[in-house]
Amino acid sequence: MGPKNKDIYKNWALLVEGEKQGLYECFNLFYDDLYRFGLSLYKNPELVKEGINNLFLELWRIKYKLAGVQNVQQYILTIYKRILYKTYLQLSEETPSPDLKDIPAGNIPLEPSYESILIASQHDEHMKKRLQNALSQLSPRQKEIIRLRYFNAVSFKDISEQTGLSERTVYNTLHNAIKVLRDVICISLVIRLLKK
Repeated sequence: MGPKNKDIYKNWALLVEGEKQGLYECFNLFYDDLYRFGLSLYKNPELVKEGINNLFLELWRIKYKLAGVQNVQQYILTIYKRILYKTYLQLSEETPSPDLKDIPAGNIPLEPSYESILIASQHDEHMKKRLQNALSQLSPRQKEIIRLRYFNAVSFKDISEQTGLSERTVYNTLHNAIKVLRDVICISLVIRLLKK
């Protein structure tokens, strides 16, 4: 997985101690990889998001039993596959592309990219509404670049020419906008936790 071990274990320790900030940080550290992995099994972004939310709700529920976990990434992946499959059965919407038993543990593909996930998410009405809500949190410049890049499929070079910004500035603005989107979208998880 992508996250650095130092950040993982620091925030995992906070989670185990019952600190919601630790849970939130672990969510952010693992979110992209879990999302990509989930989409490689199920072609349903909303199902995958629900599976990730269910995973972290479960980790919070059993937090005090997690102190002895040695390999956090492997543990999270193992539970995630199980919860994702249960979520799939509950929603009964699609058939997974491969059988879960055939997926080697710890093998998280790097593709599809985050941008293709966002584009795929447009096909789900519920996700569209959540993205629109998240987009409302962005600055006008961030919204313009998100629109050009992900909704109009404009290249970085063409965005740079259209906006008068350097390609580097376009990339950095886009990166910051995606972070805002991810943070806003995962607020629903935090709200659910605070209600428990």
